[in-house]
Amino acid sequence: MHRSRSAHRSRATTVAVTVAVTAGAVVVAAPERFGLADARPFVWAVPFRVPLGLGLAGVAGVLGLAGLRWRRALPAAAAVAVVAAASLTVTAHRGLSAGELPPARDGDVTVLASNVLHARADRGAVAGLVVDTGAQVVSLPEATEAYARDVAARVQAASGRSLQVFFTGDRGGRSREGTALLVDAALGEYRQTDDFAGSPTAVTTAVPVDGDGPPLAAVHTTAPVPGQLEQWSREVPAAAAWCAANPGALAAGDFNATADHPGLPGGCVDAGAATGTGARGTWPVDVPAVLGARIDHALADGSAWEAVGTSVREVPGTDHRAVVARWRPAS
Repeated sequence: MHRSRSAHRSRATTVAVTVAVTAGAVVVAAPERFGLADARPFVWAVPFRVPLGLGLAGVAGVLGLAGLRWRRALPAAAAVAVVAAASLTVTAHRGLSAGELPPARDGDVTVLASNVLHARADRGAVAGLVVDTGAQVVSLPEATEAYARDVAARVQAASGRSLQVFFTGDRGGRSREGTALLVDAALGEYRQTDDFAGSPTAVTTAVPVDGDGPPLAAVHTTAPVPGQLEQWSREVPAAAAWCAANPGALAAGDFNATADHPGLPGGCVDAGAATGTGARGTWPVDVPAVLGARIDHALADGSAWEAVGTSVREVPGTDHRAVVARWRPAS
């Protein structure tokens, strides 16, 4: 009888430990499923899905080794291994490729988003990327107006293409640094709007003067750092909601958020997720792209546009990789 009670207690302990460890692993791997992706510390961990998945795999390995002496650890090891594999599978499904752009067709619009790190990114490299990709819409977070105009001048000198330059300074326009939006004159004449007036971090919006063309937004949101989490949690959904609220819209830039954070993609299509580069990290550049966070995005109204290709590119002088997306009118 005593032995039976002891065996029962042992099984109950094994089940309890396995359930507790598995639950913890699931929360770590997918905090967004429990509404925790915008809560500390998950808000800072969730962007790094590959390191998290590999870390869980390592935990499973340690538990497996422990199971060689304490067999009760083996079910927990197996469960954590399954969670790690599931997390890495989801990440791989989103796409870790650097991507490529198919040849452009008439009607396609190519969008480039490149955070230029306080206007320090190599101007020639940024202009060259605009020319090489044929980007007609360019989002440059952390630029100055002078920086943006210089890039536009370099593009015109290299290709003959004229780019309209729109700019909004951070802190409600009271800063030299902000977000620039460059628009190819071939798309028609645009005018700047003030859809995000008063936002601490600049989002620049523009619409065609004659109403014929996509509404455009160059996005930069507040970073989710201590002291700014509340502002960040408002800005990210607001930027994505702008895309969904404006028929035919295209929005791109540094959203400082991943697809697992609340708000994205907000009813719009994320070009990276749609074309196999959705999990390739854009920040920081000093770690391999597969280990980084995908916080730079190109979004579009999915009823008007179809993503046909994306590419994640290196740009000297900045801590972000650039995202290029090619959009085709939806059939």
